[in-house]
Amino acid sequence: MNFIVIDTEGSDTLREIAIINQDGKLIYEAFVKTRGSTTKRLNHKALTEIIKDLQNILPNKTIICHNAQHDRTIIKNSFRRCRQQLPQAQFICTLELAQQKYPKLNSYQLGNLCRRFFLQVDNLYFQKVQAHRARYDAQFTLQLYLYLTSHSQIENNTPMAVEQIVTTPSVKNPFSSSRVDDPYQNHLDFEHIYRSQFYHLKSLVEEIKQDRENQQSRGALILGEAGSGKTHLMMRLAKATLITHRLLYVRQPNNANSVMHHIYSRILESFAQRVDIEGSQRTQLDLLLARVFTNILKIIQQEDKTQKLEQIIEQLQNDSLILFDRLGGENTQKNRDNWRYIEIKITQWWESNYSASGYAPNILKGIIKYCSYRDPNIKDKIRRWLTGNELDSQICEDIGLNNWQEDNLSREDFALEGIRLFGQLSTLDEPLIIIFDQLEYLIHQPDILTSFGNALREIITHVPHSLIVVNLFPDRWQSFQGYFDDSTIDRLSINQLILQTPSADELRRMLAMKCKKVGTTLETLFQPQDLQVILRQFSIRKVINKASDYYHYRVLNLPLPEELPSKNNISVEEKLVSLENALRQIAHICKPLLTDNNVELLIPENQINVNVKSQLEEENEEFNLTIEMKDKNTIKINNIKQTSSENNVLISVENTILNYLEENEGLIADNYHNPYIITDDDEYGKLVTIIEAFKSYDSSINMDHLTLGRKVIPENLLINKNKLKLAVGFLNIGGSAFTNRIKNFNQLVISNRNIKFYLLRDEKEGYITGKIGLQEIDKLNYTENGLFLMIDKEARVIFELIYKMIVAINQNDLEVSIVDAIQVVLNRYANYWLIREIFAT
Repeated sequence: MNFIVIDTEGSDTLREIAIINQDGKLIYEAFVKTRGSTTKRLNHKALTEIIKDLQNILPNKTIICHNAQHDRTIIKNSFRRCRQQLPQAQFICTLELAQQKYPKLNSYQLGNLCRRFFLQVDNLYFQKVQAHRARYDAQFTLQLYLYLTSHSQIENNTPMAVEQIVTTPSVKNPFSSSRVDDPYQNHLDFEHIYRSQFYHLKSLVEEIKQDRENQQSRGALILGEAGSGKTHLMMRLAKATLITHRLLYVRQPNNANSVMHHIYSRILESFAQRVDIEGSQRTQLDLLLARVFTNILKIIQQEDKTQKLEQIIEQLQNDSLILFDRLGGENTQKNRDNWRYIEIKITQWWESNYSASGYAPNILKGIIKYCSYRDPNIKDKIRRWLTGNELDSQICEDIGLNNWQEDNLSREDFALEGIRLFGQLSTLDEPLIIIFDQLEYLIHQPDILTSFGNALREIITHVPHSLIVVNLFPDRWQSFQGYFDDSTIDRLSINQLILQTPSADELRRMLAMKCKKVGTTLETLFQPQDLQVILRQFSIRKVINKASDYYHYRVLNLPLPEELPSKNNISVEEKLVSLENALRQIAHICKPLLTDNNVELLIPENQINVNVKSQLEEENEEFNLTIEMKDKNTIKINNIKQTSSENNVLISVENTILNYLEENEGLIADNYHNPYIITDDDEYGKLVTIIEAFKSYDSSINMDHLTLGRKVIPENLLINKNKLKLAVGFLNIGGSAFTNRIKNFNQLVISNRNIKFYLLRDEKEGYITGKIGLQEIDKLNYTENGLFLMIDKEARVIFELIYKMIVAINQNDLEVSIVDAIQVVLNRYANYWLIREIFAT
């Protein structure tokens, strides 16, 4: 059927309109230019011009809309306003189609349907923040229509043929995007896999809740190899619990000096994750605090019978989330009075039940302030304040909180008190779920692993009412126990959940679910021998990746990314036996060492007693050797070249890396404006990880750091490579701490003229406004060897992408060598400032 998709925006008549064809191509877009408007944009037209255009497009068309009655009414009213008649056209409504096919859904909003069915545009899921733009909604309406109509075939036992799959724009590779990076993602779940482990975790949460007297935390250990679905299981747990519980996700620490603060910062990021509740989105922190504060006020009311408290509780009685909406408009005197009253009451309750000393009372005051504001920019400033970083004085004035004194703050103690505070607050709500993931590579960083073991002990001991989940490879757990104390080991070991490779039937059902999502079946896509190979893989990820390879092979006619078989079809067993032959070992060892150069091998007589030349000549076709006997014991091997099979493997590896980079670069860019805690310790740790990877590629690179006596300077790393000396520092704090540290940094720059210095600050942390701070920035920029650099979105995305890729390789989530990956990165991002400085010729 030939059709177009239309989405309109407007309350009565058109405000904007977008039209795309069935291939997803934008064929028309316009914005109504209103009288007196000064906005300048492309396709800004008077309504009469737009109606004239539509008169040429709409006649006798089949038009797809979501809530077609609404769009048709807006278009009809717009034609009427311009004294024109709406042309004859047939409207099809995707909302009505969805209601017919899925009659029991809670919501039929476009975004909810697209997220439910995992629909994507440009490999991205529907994002609420971009909704209600005509082009964006039209693109997803097309995907929804194609999904609903293609799925009618499979539900009627008429799966799409391969030819239909290739020519249907909405059908993507069902086996792509299988990796779950964090529990908050929304991938297709396979509830039949690890069902018992999932219910075990849920039962642990319930046990913690029921233990009201002790309120002790419990541990759980999830053991599974790379690609076994550990994080996927956490995603299932998140889907099942986020409405009621707070699920906090902590990735691997990277700096031995600030492990606890790293954990606390990741917890604050997790609290900023949004949860969809009855069509509105609230952050996890909103949900925790609304329920906790309401319960605290009810406890206080038992002794405090004042009318003001009674009025506040009466408003919160049926829905604690009203706390954010019913206490007066923002910046009104009523709002300020109510929240000041709540702050006094809750602070008094805290001090009488816990303590008035330490950092916790101030942190509690900060989260009360967080609750009192609706403006997301103000909330983000408070969240940054909650990390304990000293901020610009103007920011603290804006949020009404006293600045931290960075130099007098014990960051690790501060972080532990913050985590414990959230645990103590949760005793008036549901248990916290704290998940530690991506820990495997710590075995190669014993100093960080030791600090992590200590931090984990403190959290398990001092943070109440929480389920502590640790995800690990089985062999790593054996090694980690040497760094953990007995109490930590005992607490985690009591609930060991092992993720074995699912059965062939379970894996087959998983693949069938993925096929059904795009309207086809396994039997349509694959031949029986394909499935045999696919299901032989030893992890869920490898099964899905192998299915993706065969999808490309069968549907798109792309070659399988494997070595081509030899002409004699030698079996794997025969190849393994032949590797025992000394001559083949010589050839294999030499092959990667040579390009167009020649080599001579001196072979002791007592090790080889066969005709060397003839034996090597038999291997000549496979290894492409030119062989010359120089004397009895010396072989000259000339011009070893790669075979076409090996070239295919190299191309496949490069494509794997490029696909990973392209996919994740887009994801990181899309999430750039999400709340994110930036600390100098974390930035330093990421840079060390990146440079260590560079060092594996180029062994001439070395690392060190600079000091200035007892003076406090920014976290920095000195990178040495041949004649290059590059010092990179980070300074994302504000206030007097910024000024003092950049002054000391400038002394360092002046004292080391043979070193090139970069001092980095992320633009999301705000520009420096203080007079002295600006003067010190100018001083640094005026030196011959120093530069103050604000990290913008592009630089941040590349930095995070390289770091994420290295972690993925270390975790065996991306199965390529670090050397191959760095080579691709150096080529792709040759102009990135760090790569340019280190690898410039």
